[in-house]
Amino acid sequence: MASDESNIEQPMRSAQLEELRLRNEKLKIELDELRKGKPWYQTPIQFVPLATALVAIAGFWWGLVRYQDDQQKAQVAREREFMKPWLENQRDIYRKALSAAGSLANTENAQTRKKAAEEFWSLYHGEMILVETTTVTTAMVSFGLCLNGSEIKCEKKKLDELAHKLGTAMAESMSATAGMTFEEFSSNQFKYK
Repeated sequence: MASDESNIEQPMRSAQLEELRLRNEKLKIELDELRKGKPWYQTPIQFVPLATALVAIAGFWWGLVRYQDDQQKAQVAREREFMKPWLENQRDIYRKALSAAGSLANTENAQTRKKAAEEFWSLYHGEMILVETTTVTTAMVSFGLCLNGSEIKCEKKKLDELAHKLGTAMAESMSATAGMTFEEFSSNQFKYK
């Protein structure tokens, strides 16, 4: 029986020795790997998750910036669309007032002058208040003072000169208000108190 036990122990010892030999060999390989160091491409690979996260964040940020920009452009477009009827009304009222001023400055016919004066004063005290900017208000007042005789020596030449200044002020006003929002337009108007 003793020989049976030694027969069993012998293969078991051989197996254990083989296992130890394989473990030692594995440890040697791992130790050699550690001594060698990592290959050059291992270091950049470690940064791939970080780079992916940064690209995702940058994409989100860019989308947010674009969204805000698109929203601002849409708001400006809505405000300009809102201003279109207002600007058309301004142009029509300016045209009427300038036509009346031109007739007053350049006609000798009493009936035509009277009708033009009534039109001018009607616009001056009425519709112009809604659409005139401060520069147009100043030009309208100057023309009105000359027209009603408040200024000394307000002859035809002076009236014609003031009509031209009024036209220039109106053109500049229309050009400026074309790009304004309603809030900007409102702040640029003459405030009657």
